[in-house]
Amino acid sequence: MSPSADDLAREAIREFQHLLAQSLRKIRHCLGQLKQEQIWWRPEPGLNSIGNLILHLSGNLNQWAVSGITGAHDARQREAEFQAEQSHNRDELLSLLEQSVERASAVFQTLSAADLLESRTIQGFSVSVLGAMAHTVPHFVGHTHQIIYLTRLQLGEKYQFDWSPDAERNGVPI
Repeated sequence: MSPSADDLAREAIREFQHLLAQSLRKIRHCLGQLKQEQIWWRPEPGLNSIGNLILHLSGNLNQWAVSGITGAHDARQREAEFQAEQSHNRDELLSLLEQSVERASAVFQTLSAADLLESRTIQGFSVSVLGAMAHTVPHFVGHTHQIIYLTRLQLGEKYQFDWSPDAERNGVPI
């Protein structure tokens, strides 16, 4: 028996939700190892801090996966995400990001196969709902790896790995 379009849609949605949840877990793990000044440290003046990346991830996820898909008002101030310095503490950043992931996941959960094919205009781009999801989730994963790198760069040998090949596998490592 071949899977239905709804079966495929549900599986794609589960995978997108899983990737967001795994990325959030990894970001939480990094933040737990850092001091406030390390969260806002920039390797060079023109580069982003972990704090900037978290603000950016939240803004992008809300713009593409929440407002973009549902048609809700988008109040994103993209440039402010990169200009912020010491504007939020660790708990505020984590709460902001967790709320963004929860909202996006809730939106994803409401979607049917037909919804995934509908067109939206987001940030001036015409995309399908599936295209919006396929944009924002890998974007989230990519910046998660930057956050891991910036954490490791600052902590060096003191960095505590979250997962190793010998550890129990809780989902697909990203």
